[in-house]
Amino acid sequence: MRPIHYHPVWFLETQERGLDHIDLEYNAYTFFGKKFFVKSNRQKRRAGLKEDTPETIVVIVSLPVEIDIFGDDLIRKLTAKIREKFEDNLYEVIESEILKDDIIKTQKMHERIDKGKKLKVFLRELIDKTIKDYFSRILKKTSDTLSMKTKKAISYFALKGYEFSPLSSLKGYDRFSDIELFDPKNRLGKRRKSKSLFSITSINFVEDSQEIEIIIQNNINEEIKNISIAISHIKEFFEKEIRNEMIDIWYPEEELLFISPIVPYIDDYLISINKQDNKGNNQKILSQKIDLKLINKIKS
Repeated sequence: MRPIHYHPVWFLETQERGLDHIDLEYNAYTFFGKKFFVKSNRQKRRAGLKEDTPETIVVIVSLPVEIDIFGDDLIRKLTAKIREKFEDNLYEVIESEILKDDIIKTQKMHERIDKGKKLKVFLRELIDKTIKDYFSRILKKTSDTLSMKTKKAISYFALKGYEFSPLSSLKGYDRFSDIELFDPKNRLGKRRKSKSLFSITSINFVEDSQEIEIIIQNNINEEIKNISIAISHIKEFFEKEIRNEMIDIWYPEEELLFISPIVPYIDDYLISINKQDNKGNNQKILSQKIDLKLINKIKS
């Protein structure tokens, strides 16, 4: 709720058919703008305007370009919800914001300001709920095959920390979606066992050589064969592999050092440890995200 001075939505006619909103891409975000009129019953300060001159309302939705494919549908649904619940009262929010700037305020002005503040609280709650309900509904599993649109959204929200795990309820989290990123039949004990095969004991960012040093240990007292270590960087929430090394035999409790160059201007990387079976299929054992801004920095 703040003035937006430059956006093509200002040139959009509210009664124009076929084009009901406009979007603008800027700095890795897409801004979707929709304009409409609502009733008004406040004293206008601009010459030529009457008390009942309709208010011009603009709703702007900002989405990262990675998920801007949802913007058209989201802004229509969000605008419809806002108009359904608050169309007759939005002018009171505008009046409240204008009265805040007055140096001298009467008791009646304070009452109008307080009323506008309360409406803003309810409006924000509606917006938060509508957006959360929209994305959780969009990311419902309706078939065994997920669309590219859904996969792209899952990649984005998973990296932002949203839970897509059947174990999230055990952690005390609410499920964001019914989509699961691994088979729920895979029990917790089995996961812990597979993860305990290896551990990442050290990750360092070597500043002068612009490399990542990663030490991984075989935690069990036996040899492990056919292990691949993949290091990839994450750009636009998709992986691009920069190194993949195959380990024929990993000796008991042995620590191995892996060094990988970094990609300029990329801070997010992913380490994946996979075991290859006799048919050449990979089974993921462990994966961990690396953020260069958070790990230890050293000199070579």
